[in-house]
Amino acid sequence: MLKDIELFLSKINTPIARFGKLAAGLLLIIMTIIVLFQVVFRYIFNNPIGWSDELSCYLMIYMTYLCMPFIYLKDKNIAMTFLLEKTKENKLYHILMIFIHIVALATILVWIYFGWNFFLRGNVMANSLPFKMYYVYIAPPLLFSITIFAVLQKIISAFNNCMNFNSSKSYNENEGV
Repeated sequence: MLKDIELFLSKINTPIARFGKLAAGLLLIIMTIIVLFQVVFRYIFNNPIGWSDELSCYLMIYMTYLCMPFIYLKDKNIAMTFLLEKTKENKLYHILMIFIHIVALATILVWIYFGWNFFLRGNVMANSLPFKMYYVYIAPPLLFSITIFAVLQKIISAFNNCMNFNSSKSYNENEGV
């Protein structure tokens, strides 16, 4: 049953993660073009573009949160793995992974809560762009809410691996993204 839930979540998370990765890549290209135009206008034409830095920051915020499901599913987040590496061939590894994913879930839920409260206070205009900050402040709670599905998939996978632990097989996480 756990494997079926994991497969169901994988069917949801894989396209979401791919879309987020591609959308973040597109935003990175757009941000690079904006920064290059800013450099040209500032140093060649001596007429800087006032909104380029602010828009680049906002694009970077969205890039970060769009990549979160992909990063989480592929275990590409920053981590100190010295303890995990010592327990890799051990059932303790899977128990630690369950604990780590639950702590990540709790952290994300706190981030969503405070991000949502911050979003509700976003009725101010951006400094140099003609839009309200709601559009920027919604990124963390919305996109972390989507990332919760990836975290749940990893929790179920780790729990399933713990329950079905066989010391002769190696730990194999999600391959689908």
